[in-house]
Amino acid sequence: MKLAFSFALIASGILGCTAQKAMAEEFPAVADFGDPARLGQGVQRTMTLLQSSNPTERHTVRILLYGQSITAGQWGVRLEKHLRETYPHANLIYDRKPLSGYSTERLVKTAEADLYPAYADLVIFHDYGNDEDYETMIRTLREQTTSEILIQGDHFRRSEQVIDETDQSVIETQRQRWAARRNLEFLPAMARKYGGGFDDRRIPWRSYLKEHQLDSGDLVKDDVHPNEHGTYLMTELVKAYLVPRSDTKVDPMNCGYVTTIPIEAIESTTNETLEFEFDGNRIDAVFDQNAKGRCEVWIDGHRPLEDPNMYLHGRNRVKWRGTPIPPGPWPPALKVGFEQPLVEESWKLIAKQDPEKPSSYTFEVIGSVTGADGRGRTDQRFVSDSGRVVIEADDWDVEFAIVALRRLETLPSEFQLDWTVVTQATNTAITPDSEPGVEPVVTFAQRLEDRPHTLRIKGDVSTIRALRVYKPSAFPR
Repeated sequence: MKLAFSFALIASGILGCTAQKAMAEEFPAVADFGDPARLGQGVQRTMTLLQSSNPTERHTVRILLYGQSITAGQWGVRLEKHLRETYPHANLIYDRKPLSGYSTERLVKTAEADLYPAYADLVIFHDYGNDEDYETMIRTLREQTTSEILIQGDHFRRSEQVIDETDQSVIETQRQRWAARRNLEFLPAMARKYGGGFDDRRIPWRSYLKEHQLDSGDLVKDDVHPNEHGTYLMTELVKAYLVPRSDTKVDPMNCGYVTTIPIEAIESTTNETLEFEFDGNRIDAVFDQNAKGRCEVWIDGHRPLEDPNMYLHGRNRVKWRGTPIPPGPWPPALKVGFEQPLVEESWKLIAKQDPEKPSSYTFEVIGSVTGADGRGRTDQRFVSDSGRVVIEADDWDVEFAIVALRRLETLPSEFQLDWTVVTQATNTAITPDSEPGVEPVVTFAQRLEDRPHTLRIKGDVSTIRALRVYKPSAFPR
């Protein structure tokens, strides 16, 4: 196994990377990365984009890390450094949006603003919690995007026995039996069902502990969060998974679920107009590198931003400057919806504690375009006067988001939330500025219904080199 994996590393050029050299010298090296046959599975479009980038063709690669406190760990920072050093020519857009403490029942709600609209090339995902909400997130990500998904397994907690968990009769605690079933059955099944990769870190983690005669607590600083040694191991294991596979050839621009159509192949095209029928839920325009153009866009006879589904409320944050509330990413309103079409604007919500019921708040919402838009209570369903803001009573999470996670002693007497409306389309496409070798790309619309559509463009059509269509339902499973 060790020889096979070493060969894979040499073939992919990763042994030349010097990232974390000092750390590797400080801690025992990792010898067992798991079954080489599974490494890289489910992420080969992303790895091809990275590996095939060169100075004159710098592929844009979007990677999103999403989850709770494990995702917030330093391994994510070190992984980014490794990828940038290993693939220096890729135009890597690397983003982490962890919400510490947000297990599946909370994250399934925040994912509406954070996860699906990102439409990343690769999502690296880890979260604890119940199976139902976990699968909802993976299923929705697969239904609404063409993102490759790397599902991460769990490492050993301090409170868990370092044993072979395939025989659950030898496991002493109910929590470890749950962890064993989750990592041996549920998570691999999610990867298979939705065409994702599975970073099974639990087995090589156990192997590392046993090889170096370590206890499970030696790699964590509390019960679950990795210490410096554990962070080193976690980083090395995910780096080992993100490798190109010589037995898998993928054309990332034409792989069945992503299709690129050269402009000359579209018959109904002139210098000023274009009509094109496509089947999918996202369509991009790839412009000529040195051209400057402007095009007006219609999809199915309407301007894209006339579709209410092209808008959403972004993640809300507590205003902390000038208040006793410490900063943090946690949204007290887990999800904000709407009943009437949104417009591009920013929103604020001003809440004051109810003296008769301190666990609840009265509030007012104000939009930068809409203006004052009504008052409500956190213990009741709220629909603003315009219908542009809807918050369900059970989507409020003030005590956890503001008090518990910020280690405050009491509920605040008042607080303010701020957020903006996010758009997923454009009516007017203007050639973007881009660095040499990076495709100038504009997304006309994304997360449409995944079905046939008709695109019409008027303007500087001659500046467009190709159209690129994304179809989630064609993603192989």
